[in-house]
Amino acid sequence: MTPRASLSVGVRVTLAVLGLLLALWLLTRLQGLVVLLLLSTTLATGVFPVVEWLEGRVLPPNGWRLPRWIPIFSTLLAIVVAALGLFYFLGSVLWREGSQAWDDFPSYMDGLSGWLAGMREQFPQIPSTRQLALTAQKQIGLTGQYLWQTTSALLGVLGVIGSALTVLVLTFYMLLEREKLRAAFLSLIPPAHQKKVDDTTAEALRTMGGWLRGQVILVLLMTTLISIAMALLGLPHPILLGMAGGLGELIPMVGPIAAGVIAVPLAFLLLPLWVGIATVAFFLVLSIVEGNVIVPKVMQANVGLPPFFTVVAVLAGATLYGVAGALLALPLAAALRVYLQRLVVPAIQKK
Repeated sequence: MTPRASLSVGVRVTLAVLGLLLALWLLTRLQGLVVLLLLSTTLATGVFPVVEWLEGRVLPPNGWRLPRWIPIFSTLLAIVVAALGLFYFLGSVLWREGSQAWDDFPSYMDGLSGWLAGMREQFPQIPSTRQLALTAQKQIGLTGQYLWQTTSALLGVLGVIGSALTVLVLTFYMLLEREKLRAAFLSLIPPAHQKKVDDTTAEALRTMGGWLRGQVILVLLMTTLISIAMALLGLPHPILLGMAGGLGELIPMVGPIAAGVIAVPLAFLLLPLWVGIATVAFFLVLSIVEGNVIVPKVMQANVGLPPFFTVVAVLAGATLYGVAGALLALPLAAALRVYLQRLVVPAIQKK
């Protein structure tokens, strides 16, 4: 390689590194905007099959097709109405059962105190109830502080309602202008590689959309299963326990654990011994069935991330963008996997 060629390569490498550093700097400075764009992209890929199906409908008698904006607007409006109805239902349930749980909290603490007193007679090293309460209060305060810090970037853009409206507007225009956006993106790619990049991007977007639809099904399914099981076993606040499991399911394999760590102590403290054992058995069986049957069946290998990379992706997303980043990490990691398998790995193997 001639000195001039070496200099040219060095300049290009330097510019690439500087461009990467600039991109990372922008990602950290524009956290709120980046999160909104990621949410909009994920939502757009999730509802695209419905929009595409509606766009293909032919209306009698003259074979008139709907303008593109009508299916998009109708789909997003249906999502908003369904979300508001769901939030109203869950909010009323949460308020009712949460109030009851707060009223019952002293009795729960009395039961826990009695159980700990008996255990301390046999194991003096167990801390007292007061020590546990102080530790729990401190940890709850730290958790609240952490959650506020990690979500401040998103909440600081326009607030929750403003952010939701922004996501809907961005999603609407992403779907409406998808062909123009696709053409603009491909114009940045050399013509010889445009088809391969286009096919890979389409597959990555299908993966993101499949994750979103599968995740909604998993959340609803786990909430229903846990709520019904807890009600049949006679545990208090079964819907709250189901909601804890459903929300925990946003992170893989956490749903049964999130509900189990609350339900199992309640079962042993308040109900007969066999109920506690049955509760433990239920969550063990649910964890096994979830990991081996429910998740693979619902997701249909759309994401396909190994557990190690799943955990790393969630931790990286949480570190960069807090709670929203943790939730969006998996579809983005799945899309990145598609690009690596279809573009990067073949290029490396050729060399």
